[in-house]
Amino acid sequence: MDLLVLVAPLLMAQAPDLQVGRPVETVHQALVEQGWQVSDEARTSEPISARQQAIKAQVPSLLTCSGTGKGLCAYGYSRKGESLRLVSQGEGELVRWQLGDDWYGAGVARR
Repeated sequence: MDLLVLVAPLLMAQAPDLQVGRPVETVHQALVEQGWQVSDEARTSEPISARQQAIKAQVPSLLTCSGTGKGLCAYGYSRKGESLRLVSQGEGELVRWQLGDDWYGAGVARR
């Protein structure tokens, strides 16, 4: 089997340069500049509260926010067949992210 066939998925699934604690608006802008697009799921999601409408106006990749606890929000992106999800503390700071099946960031066990 060709080595490129084995390595190519790993090269494609490189996690973007994200940092826990960065404002989600800043992260959004950086991802757009890196060629990430708002996912179809995020593009068609409807905010269910005034708070979510305000967040989505600033960061259009918003998928949803929890209504209780820490008020975590999820955001969706895609690029060349890859999917990326972000989780932020409300509309504030980036907490963790998922690229494909792998999670990164705060509260994620290291393998």
